[in-house]
Amino acid sequence: MKIKNLISNVFIIISILIPSLLLSQSPGNICLGTDAPVCFGDTITLEDCTGLGAGGNTNPYTSGPIPYNADPYNGSNNLTLSDDGQSNMINIGFDFCFYGTNYTQLIIGANNFITFTAGGSGTWITTPIPNAGNVPKNAIMGPWQDINPAIGGSVNYQVYGVAPFRRLTVSWDAVPMFSCTNDIYSSQIILYETTNLIETHILNKPLCSTWNSGNAVHGLHSPGGTTAHTVPGRNNTQWVTSNEGYRFTPQSLVEWGNTLGQTFPYNNGTIDIAQTIPGPVGYFLISSNCGNGGVGISDTSWISVTSASVNASAIDEICSSGNGSVTATPITGSGPYTYNWPSLGANTQTVNNVSAGNYQVIMTDSNGCVASSSIIVNDTPAQFQGTTTDVSCTGGNDGTATAEMIPLLGNVTYQWDDSLMQTTQTAVGLSAGNYNCTITSDIGCSQTISVTINEIPGITGFILSQSDVTCNSGDDGMIEVSITQGTPPYNFSWSNSISNTNIANDLVAGNHIVTVTDSNLCSINISGTINEPPQLEIIDLTPDTTICPESDITLTVTGSGGSSAYIFTWFENGIQINTGSQITVNPSSNQTQYCVELSEVCGSPPDQECMIINFPTPIEPNAIADEYEKCVPNTFYFQNTSSNSSEIATTLWEFGGLNSIIINGNDSTSHFYDQVGFHDIIMTITSIYGCVYADTLEDFIEVKPSPTADFSFSDNPATIFETTIYMQDKSSSDVTQWSWISPFSNPNSSNDVDPVFVFPEEAGIYPVTLAVSTDQGCVDTVTYQMNIVEDILFFAPNTFTPDGDEFNQTWKPEILGIDKYEFELLIFNRWGQLIWENNDPSVGWDGTFNGNIVEGSYVWKALVKNLYNDGRKTFTGTVTIIK
Repeated sequence: MKIKNLISNVFIIISILIPSLLLSQSPGNICLGTDAPVCFGDTITLEDCTGLGAGGNTNPYTSGPIPYNADPYNGSNNLTLSDDGQSNMINIGFDFCFYGTNYTQLIIGANNFITFTAGGSGTWITTPIPNAGNVPKNAIMGPWQDINPAIGGSVNYQVYGVAPFRRLTVSWDAVPMFSCTNDIYSSQIILYETTNLIETHILNKPLCSTWNSGNAVHGLHSPGGTTAHTVPGRNNTQWVTSNEGYRFTPQSLVEWGNTLGQTFPYNNGTIDIAQTIPGPVGYFLISSNCGNGGVGISDTSWISVTSASVNASAIDEICSSGNGSVTATPITGSGPYTYNWPSLGANTQTVNNVSAGNYQVIMTDSNGCVASSSIIVNDTPAQFQGTTTDVSCTGGNDGTATAEMIPLLGNVTYQWDDSLMQTTQTAVGLSAGNYNCTITSDIGCSQTISVTINEIPGITGFILSQSDVTCNSGDDGMIEVSITQGTPPYNFSWSNSISNTNIANDLVAGNHIVTVTDSNLCSINISGTINEPPQLEIIDLTPDTTICPESDITLTVTGSGGSSAYIFTWFENGIQINTGSQITVNPSSNQTQYCVELSEVCGSPPDQECMIINFPTPIEPNAIADEYEKCVPNTFYFQNTSSNSSEIATTLWEFGGLNSIIINGNDSTSHFYDQVGFHDIIMTITSIYGCVYADTLEDFIEVKPSPTADFSFSDNPATIFETTIYMQDKSSSDVTQWSWISPFSNPNSSNDVDPVFVFPEEAGIYPVTLAVSTDQGCVDTVTYQMNIVEDILFFAPNTFTPDGDEFNQTWKPEILGIDKYEFELLIFNRWGQLIWENNDPSVGWDGTFNGNIVEGSYVWKALVKNLYNDGRKTFTGTVTIIK
């Protein structure tokens, strides 16, 4: 028994060691300080019987609200986090204790938590804590909720103050809520050096009820997810707050500990131990606080695992005589052992005189560990069997049979059922057949065996191999037979061969029989059939074919029948020309005959077939056009009038340059010409037999030039006061006829070369069209627009009275038909001094110069630009001011 040091910074405990004889409990319960074994698979309960740890804390933290007092939200270290992401390990800057363990690094999560464990979950799906599943553990949640810094706001951190009172502030600044991105969340988690205090400061926490049910978790979560400390009402619930501070203060903690380094909740002074490792493990109470680790405050109970196991074995009963036995053998456990055979009513290790059945033994060792095992005792009767020797010849009686009992138990008698009713163990002089023998032992075992006496198997045979005649009508066929059983040697007699062995190799086509006789004159007949190759036959030859003159063609032939390599001999009009299954020929005349003869080395009768090669009727290319002369540009249509048109496959029409087209058959075609002159056409015809025929149709069509229509106006644009316009023809020199159309003038048409049109005295745009033609009938047309515009109208009053009576207070000219962006108006006094200048025709002069109105006459000058062209005009005059 080992006494731990007693140290506590929270409370003082006076411990009195209790002798083990005082700690006895009901089975399964012991008091702290008592050592005990526990059987494998059982659970023992350890109790703090004296209440040694009853005054300690069982919650490592206390918490409560504090005033909102956040650090700046723009920390010096900014993080880039994806949605639901986590940072790498970040240095805290000082040692910080969380749930009794000191840390120097932490991880910042996008969803408003920090954790001291790498590789943890950053899930957005919040759940109540504690939770040992896939949720953030060893974490401070301020609160844990689904926000998304990937789309807005910032996550940053900074260390403030000086040692030993520094603090690390982690800020989530203006981060959108996930899904409710218009709702902005801001908060801080602050860790304090030395005191290990934890504070959360929430500037604003809105509610996004449409995502994750709006739930959030505010609190602390232990490393293993087994305990948690949460703000009341905020353990995965809907809530909102703003400008709120909250502080978590570490406390000393009384827990169960063991020599494996594990800790367990105090649990009102009890711990259930289901130990699996064999060696002793010590259990005790510890008091822990951040910074001082766990300190033992109690005696130690050493718990060791023990187990028991047993093996049952049996000796089977023989002939149902109750002579079996069963034995139990301990494998593990501590002796002495006790045994119980429930179904036998015995408590010894071995039980004798046992009948067949299934038996269980229950063994208990000195530690009270119980083990059991089962065994089956079988009823094993004696083995009864018989052996024989066969009759040597068919119909004989020299067979024997022997009966046996294994093992031989007691005195045994034998009774055979043969015709002599023999009573010996071996019966002799038996013919083929079935026999029974009854074996009886005086200990009560009895059984009848059956045996069969066989004869030596009769002779059997089959054809082992055979080969047909190699050539039609030959005599080299072969049959080989195989003989088994019977009594060798064997004699062979063939129906159509001189052979006297099992092989005959001089056979012709047909059926054959061999008779086989053994030394006992037993015989069998074996029959076989020899075949011969079929006769030679040409089964495929290139058919009669039409080809182009001077072209080659490959002729092929296929044969069947025979039994050796084929020989194909070719003849052209009766003259031998070549050999082989494929030849290429170039006939020089129409209707050339080619014959082929099939033969083989064996001398089988040959076969012959013939075919004819013809030349097609020639095709002469020719065509006609819809017209042979047209003005440029134009499309000509061509009809294929070549001879023997039914055999035309395609026609290549070449129109000059790279212009060509391929037309199937003798269909018509067309081509668009935009070049003046005579044009050739080349026709290349390919027949359905692949023959090519070509010809050139020289100067086949002519493309006439077209004239160019053009004219000009004597004045365009013209004003409404000058509407008589002279047309000036500028067409090409080959024009011989003119046709003018001017629907809005007088006259509205003309055939003159240079007509005169009078347009309406009204501003507008009037079309004029000129159509021209040549002696060849080629035409061209052009249309231009005649623009009639307003003339410049300028009216300026010569007096005005700027006397303040609301009438005639300003002087302004009235102007039409000018470009208002190209306007200038100047006014001079009698001495030529410029007293007013204006560039806006909509603005008038109020008669002042240097703020005064002086009666008298003034000279004005206006410079204007025509609205439709660059023509400029100048207007001048005088104006008199009368007050």
